[in-house]
Amino acid sequence: MESRTAYQYFTQNVRGLKRCLYYLGTRFSGAETVSRIDAVAEFFYEKGVRQGDVVAINLPNTPECIFTVYALNKLGAVAFVTHPLLPPCALKKSVEESGTKLLVCMDDLTLDVGVPKVLCDGVSFLPPVVRLFARLRRGKAKATGERFPYCKKQPSASLSPCGEGGDVALYLPSGGTTGEPKIIRVTNAAFNANAEATLSLAKMPIAGRGVLLALPFFHGFGLSSSLHGAVSGGAEGVILPFLDYKRAAKYVKSGRVQIILAVPNMYKKLLSEKDFRKGIGNMLLAFSGGDTLPERLKKEYDDLAERAGGASRLFQGYGLAETVSVCVANCPGTDKIGTIGKPVCAEVLVVDDAGNPLPKGEKGEIAVKTPCMMKGYLGQEDFSADYLMTGDLGYYDEDDFLVFSGRKKRIIVIGGMNVYPLEIERTACELDFVLNAAAEEYREDDKPKICLFISDNSEFSEDEKRKKILSYLSERIIKYAIPSKLVFLPAFPVTAVGKTDRKKLSKMAAL
Repeated sequence: MESRTAYQYFTQNVRGLKRCLYYLGTRFSGAETVSRIDAVAEFFYEKGVRQGDVVAINLPNTPECIFTVYALNKLGAVAFVTHPLLPPCALKKSVEESGTKLLVCMDDLTLDVGVPKVLCDGVSFLPPVVRLFARLRRGKAKATGERFPYCKKQPSASLSPCGEGGDVALYLPSGGTTGEPKIIRVTNAAFNANAEATLSLAKMPIAGRGVLLALPFFHGFGLSSSLHGAVSGGAEGVILPFLDYKRAAKYVKSGRVQIILAVPNMYKKLLSEKDFRKGIGNMLLAFSGGDTLPERLKKEYDDLAERAGGASRLFQGYGLAETVSVCVANCPGTDKIGTIGKPVCAEVLVVDDAGNPLPKGEKGEIAVKTPCMMKGYLGQEDFSADYLMTGDLGYYDEDDFLVFSGRKKRIIVIGGMNVYPLEIERTACELDFVLNAAAEEYREDDKPKICLFISDNSEFSEDEKRKKILSYLSERIIKYAIPSKLVFLPAFPVTAVGKTDRKKLSKMAAL
């Protein structure tokens, strides 16, 4: 087992880099990055954060987020990285359930979440002129709390790294292997092992290249593979706080970005940008995860890159929050369209319902054994089984490539982000007049959308019910999980054993 903490792994690898992070015009060398992390660690130590404490981070991709993750790790504390677009009520619930001691957030979050806040402005690390205009545009801070330590100062040498490989470094949101929202506990060793697994896929030196840090850091693919992996491997992390495809495309065209790890929808958007298409010849590596990569999208990327004389091709991979990120992938020299690749630093089986391995060509559940495995779910016992049953289905083809063939668990993937029908249903049922709720996926213009079926006992009109339900959901669940369509039924169809007939509902949703 890797004995180093994530802080030790990252800082030892980046300390000598001339170009470590780039943020909208501001560049941080490796030495300055480490110095900033150490100064932030001292700040949190002075605020009483100690080994084992949980600190929630509710930020977009910014230098503040990166410095905080590693600063907390230096103290042996746990960084709980949450989705920056979580509705305030949902954020407060996450803070309570995780035992959070402090919340690091933007300075416009006025809701009392029950714990002290450390406020970030997102502009103090911008170049001076840009910073001035950004401050004028955004106005004064609305929230109250401690201000993030922006002042550059030389940290003392008295604060030594705390913890070891087996300690929990991160809390990350997950749908579990059954589709029920959970929080996973990630150890330093697993975090570092995933970084190594990611670097093993490159098959080429990446030092001095630019890697796009646009995938949100609450997503293991964004935090562990893009940041912890690629930047530790010597690439310069080019930070985008939000998905600005025009800016990302310009970065590719100019040669600032040559490596991208993203979800299929991001590649689809990038390929619609003229600057990206003109600059694709500058790309060296492109990996896709988080959702099934359409074959036509891969062909479009690969054909365009080949015509431009570029070295990159679009490689599909597969991973779970429970394994931090990647555990199966295609890569340079090992690539087959229509598959998710071969195991990466992992043992991956396809098994039947009894757990017996299946031969090539036979579909079953994907089971994974990897050094990147989670410690377990928050509030539950440590994970102790040899193999994680993923809740996903697949089979090995004749060339030993793994083919993903569907989900056994109830998860809807929208824009590469997991949406959990159970969470939508439970939240809707909190309303007094809702008797039952069922969320099903349907497709419109080949895009996944959500239909929410409702049975109720109210005397409201359908329009009134629709407004009340959508208003309630919008305050409590992430915006891309909000149903596009509501259907009211006097009662749900049931199977012969009295369970909700989801196959019938799924057909109804498609109408």
